[in-house]
Amino acid sequence: MTQTVTPDEGTVASSRSEFRRGWPTLVFSTIGAGVGLSALGYILGTLVVPLQEEFGWGRGEINLASLVSSLGLAAALPFVGRFLDRFGVKRVALVSIPLFVIMLILVSTLTSSLATFLAFYALAGLLGAGTSAVTYSKAVIDKFDKRRGIALGIVAGGLGTAGLLLPPLMGIVIAGSGWRAAYLTMAVLAALPFVLVFFARLSTPAAVAAVDRSTLPGLTIRTAVRRREFWSLCVVFFLLGWALLTMVPHFVPLLIDSGVDPVQAAFLSSLVGVGTVIARPVIGWLFDRFYATYVAVPLFIAAALGCLLLLWAGPAAAPLTALLIGIGFGAEIDLMSYLSSRYFGPRAFGALYSIVYSLFMIGSAFGPVMAGFAFDANGSYTVPLILAASMMGVAAVVLLTLPRFQRTAAS
Repeated sequence: MTQTVTPDEGTVASSRSEFRRGWPTLVFSTIGAGVGLSALGYILGTLVVPLQEEFGWGRGEINLASLVSSLGLAAALPFVGRFLDRFGVKRVALVSIPLFVIMLILVSTLTSSLATFLAFYALAGLLGAGTSAVTYSKAVIDKFDKRRGIALGIVAGGLGTAGLLLPPLMGIVIAGSGWRAAYLTMAVLAALPFVLVFFARLSTPAAVAAVDRSTLPGLTIRTAVRRREFWSLCVVFFLLGWALLTMVPHFVPLLIDSGVDPVQAAFLSSLVGVGTVIARPVIGWLFDRFYATYVAVPLFIAAALGCLLLLWAGPAAAPLTALLIGIGFGAEIDLMSYLSSRYFGPRAFGALYSIVYSLFMIGSAFGPVMAGFAFDANGSYTVPLILAASMMGVAAVVLLTLPRFQRTAAS
């Protein structure tokens, strides 16, 4: 007698099969995202005051590190995206991870002036571009479809975990051994994915090269740049990158200015990571069941209100604001990769997503830098907070005007 499998049962079985096949890739991508290039944004806040004390640099000058690393990343990502499409994740990771580790060691050992400090950050962005979330999102999208939302949410949670754990860890390291030891510690952590890549069950370069990409569904680069969806995503995630990352590296200095102990300030700053860690898997799960834009937009509005709350209530509101920004940031990274995969398809995903992500990184770099210079000029974060809240509102409106994509049913 033939057993009948209902569509729902078949979908659930397919989803479970995705996790059985893809969990090594998921582990590799989650850890890699957490300790890759993006983690530099989390640890910079704990380094601002020590660098100020040793070298006398301004906060705006120090936060130029985020800008130059993001510009390096933006310059490299279009090439990295094409390499991912052509050669696969494994080859890109095996080259980029060691280069990123070397740059961290050089920052620790050779920094003696602002020029060398910024040069090493620029090179870290350029040479470490293959350790960005683009690489790890590509690995997951190649393995997951029915449960793509939650899989991407778990990977994005790796970044949230970095935001939760790295600031207090670096605060302890700096208090005990100085800021140079913090970069060496980060170098050790950044080397972990190089070992994991050999167990991640990634497609081999030969197998990737053998695929005729013209037969894959989705947009070509030429078609995508003529469509509104591509440019809308570029604008939205540039604005969200600027807005949500504006205050992340400034939380610790802001709290220290208000009289909070530096180590305690680092722990309070880690609440951004708490919000992100909690939000990302849950948001990814919701993306698989509901229209993703309608899930994410209310969270961005809440994060905008969190910025205004910090402005109105001062440092006393920092814990709640950190949680709201963390939740909004959790929605942002997950939404960026998810919408890109649904609107662009697999045909040129690496190349197209790398462009969107590079604009996000440029925005996320300009936000903290402009906030730093605004503080240096006015002794206040009022203008950056109002600007961040406004940008999130504009991004939410643009997202709501995008045409609907075809959602893959998860159950």
